[in-house]
Amino acid sequence: MEFAVIGVSHKQLALDKRSLFSFTDTQKLEFSSLLLTYGIEQVLILSTCNRSEVYLMYQTDIDFLPSIYLNYFNQAEAPLYVKTGDEAFRHLLKVTCGLESMLIREDQILGQVKQAYDFTCRMSLGGKELSLIFQETLNFVKKMKHKYQQPSISLTHLAVEHLKKVSNLYNQKIMICGAGEIATSFIPYLYDNNELIFSNRNSGKLVKLKQQYPKIKIIPFNQRKILLDQVNILISATASPHLIFNRDDFINSQLIAIDLTIPRDIDKTASIQCIDLDTLNHEVAVNNQLRSKDVEKINSEIDIKIREVRTKLDSIKYDYVIQSLQAKSMQLANQTYEILVNKLSLTARERHILEKTLKASFMQIMKDPIHCVKTNQINDLEVINKLFSLKEDNEE
Repeated sequence: MEFAVIGVSHKQLALDKRSLFSFTDTQKLEFSSLLLTYGIEQVLILSTCNRSEVYLMYQTDIDFLPSIYLNYFNQAEAPLYVKTGDEAFRHLLKVTCGLESMLIREDQILGQVKQAYDFTCRMSLGGKELSLIFQETLNFVKKMKHKYQQPSISLTHLAVEHLKKVSNLYNQKIMICGAGEIATSFIPYLYDNNELIFSNRNSGKLVKLKQQYPKIKIIPFNQRKILLDQVNILISATASPHLIFNRDDFINSQLIAIDLTIPRDIDKTASIQCIDLDTLNHEVAVNNQLRSKDVEKINSEIDIKIREVRTKLDSIKYDYVIQSLQAKSMQLANQTYEILVNKLSLTARERHILEKTLKASFMQIMKDPIHCVKTNQINDLEVINKLFSLKEDNEE
C-alpha cells in the first residue's frame, strides 16, 4: 500500500481560483466515498484558505485521480500536483511545518492538519498506515516548533497589524462572523479595548465562547446584515461555501472589513475597504525573509523522518503478511479437519485431538516463512503472497 497526495495550493492558483476547489465537511465525506468506490483504501482531505489537498493510501493505479478531482469541482483544468511515496510524505511534513504556507512557519496549519486528521478518524476514513503517517507528522512538527522556536505569528496577526495602519483599534464596534479557529483568533488582539459582537449559525459555540469572554455580545446569524451600518469593522471567517455578505449589503456602510476565508465570505466587488489574503502579500513577504533562517535545518530533519517512517510502514506490511500466513494455516487446518471428520467415525474426544493436532501442524509448516518475514530475510513480500496465494484468499 502506498501514500499519495493530490491538490492545489496558493503557489499554483490565485485566491479566487483556489476557492473553486474548497471542500466543505459534507463534500469531504462525499468525495472520500467516491474515491473508496475506485479502490482507494484510506482518505484524508485538508482544505484551508491556502490549499485543497487529498491524502490517500492506495494499491491500484491512480492515474484517474486528476480527472476525478477536476470533474468533482466541474473544472476543465487546473495546475494540480500529484506526489507519491516518500515525496508525498515530504510534502505533508513541509506543509504541516508551515514551510509551504503563504506565511512561512505560520502557527495555524498544525491545528488545521490535526482537525483534518481528527475528522478522518471520526468518519472512519483512515486506517493503520494513514494513522501512522499523520501521528508521526503531528509529533514531528511539535518537536520542530520546540527545537527551532520563533515568535508566534499568523495571518491573523498580520491582518490586525495591517488594520492598525488604516484604523484606530480603540473603542471600535467590531462584528465577527464565525466561531472557528480563525474567527476566535482575533479575540486576544481586540477584546480588551473594543466592543465585540459575534454572529454564527451555530449559536451553541458562541455560548461557550461567552463563558470565556463574558464581554462579547451575541446576535442571531440572520441579523448580521442589520448591523453593517452600525459597526466600524467587520471580520468574517465562516466555513460557508458561498458569500454571506453581498455587494448591496454595504450601500449605507463605511466599515473596514477583513476576510481571510476560502471561498470568500464577502463579495469582493463591494464598495468597502476589505483586507484579504491578497492584501497581505507584502507583509507576508517581509515576514518570510525574517522567518526562513531555520528552514534548511528543518528540511534536513525531514529527510531523516522520512526514512524513519518508511521503516515503520514497511513493518506494517510485514505484519499484514504474518497475519495472513497465520490465517492461511488456520484455514487449511479447518478445511482438512472437515474432510477427515466427514470420512472417519470419530468420538468427540478424538475430533478434539484431531483439531488441535492439525492446527499445530499447519502452524509448524508456516513457522519458517513467518520467521523469514519477521527477520527481514525476504525483501520481496510478493514472493510469499504468490507462494501461499495470500492475496487471492484476502480478495475472497
